[in-house]
Amino acid sequence: MKSLHLLLIATILSNQAHALDSNAILGVAAQFENATPDQQYKAKLELNKLIDDATIPGKGDPAEVTKTLVSALQSKGVPPEAIKYALRAMSRVATADAVPFLTQLINAQDPFFQEEARQVLESIRDPKSVTVLEAALRNGTSTSLKMGLMNSLAVQEATSSIPLITPFILDPDLDIAQSAIRALARIGGDQASNTLKKANASSKVASALKSDIEKALLITSSENPQVAQEIFKSTKSESVRLVAFIALTSGALDSSVTPIIEQSLRSENSELRHAALTRAIEMNLPSLQSGLAQAMAQMPLEDRMVTLANLHHLKPADLAEKIALSCVTSAEQGERIAAIAALGKMASKPAFEALLQALGDRTPAINQAAGTAIAAAKYPEAESSLLADLKGSSSSGKILAIKAVVFRQIPGANEALLEIISGADEAASKEAMKVLYFTATLDDLRALCAKATAIQDAEQRKPLASICSKIATRIDTDAARELVKPLQ
Repeated sequence: MKSLHLLLIATILSNQAHALDSNAILGVAAQFENATPDQQYKAKLELNKLIDDATIPGKGDPAEVTKTLVSALQSKGVPPEAIKYALRAMSRVATADAVPFLTQLINAQDPFFQEEARQVLESIRDPKSVTVLEAALRNGTSTSLKMGLMNSLAVQEATSSIPLITPFILDPDLDIAQSAIRALARIGGDQASNTLKKANASSKVASALKSDIEKALLITSSENPQVAQEIFKSTKSESVRLVAFIALTSGALDSSVTPIIEQSLRSENSELRHAALTRAIEMNLPSLQSGLAQAMAQMPLEDRMVTLANLHHLKPADLAEKIALSCVTSAEQGERIAAIAALGKMASKPAFEALLQALGDRTPAINQAAGTAIAAAKYPEAESSLLADLKGSSSSGKILAIKAVVFRQIPGANEALLEIISGADEAASKEAMKVLYFTATLDDLRALCAKATAIQDAEQRKPLASICSKIATRIDTDAARELVKPLQ
């Protein structure tokens, strides 16, 4: 009992945060001086551990850790590389207490520290950080710094920065202009949206930025389908039109989007056409249903593949079944596989029977696809139908049912397989042996061994004894090994 008490105390103490010591920080920082890459790496790990130990979630005090780090980094003689890495570590825990120190670094125009300071300021969700970042953007000189600062203000979702960022849309440097557009999109809200609308209508904005502005508008106006509809109709960018289509049709679908879907079904842009096909099938558009079976023959292969992938949504179900059955004999292997997958999602007898036939195909990719579809088939009579085939008289039907058992567990199937092994159908018997290798339990092995022992002819007993040994090896227990000893 006493040992348990001591263990609990040790556990509690091990989960307590250790106060960060300035001298410890300076000691690790000194290791960066004239260090090899390997020594620096070890120093980085040690610095990380000091900070992690001092900021255990719910235990440490980030403000105190921040003050200690800032104090240590402002000491004389701290190697620049140590300051740089400490700033990276600080971004995980920093509070507003670090802002004055970071302000000095970002205003010093030293690129060695500037980028690291920016990232720490970005992580501090406080108006003081925003103020410093905005000031740095006003005074920034390099392209990369301006782009980074706008991104940081976007991460902060600083709506106060929108008037400051907006003029950069007209910057002759397109990288800066794109960063401004993306920042406004990320900040979001009505103010950003209105700003982007004005930019979209302005002749002063570079034409190369048109699609960037349209995409940003789609983000900031996600709750306004009218904006998406206008962009869908007016944009000259096919990629933007696709994004607008998705924005218009991603929610609850109603008849208001039908004209847009029907228009997109005729598009030469395959990505847009495929998105429209998916939506049209999901909505069961009457205009699509009426001629889909006939249209399949005229469609490009990639369109047929998209149709098959979504066919389970189509109503009526017999139309979906008709299309899938027509494609399951396609000369294109990929289309056959897609049709097989579609049939697996249909709860009908013809669909399931087609899967069984595909399971007997000599092409490995086809029978594997059929097996996967059989395993997931929605046909409610699947188990009883397969069990009936296992016990039936048709050799070909029995063999297909035996193959299906590998993919779909059926109560009573192993008992039926044991009977098939003893039957007169040699082909079915061999197939049943193959399947039992994967499915036989210890009790099944016991029954198989008894059957093998009862066979007097050594040559006739040989195949059954062989499969018994293989099953025993797979089960790999002493009991299994004991059962097959008399057969060896």
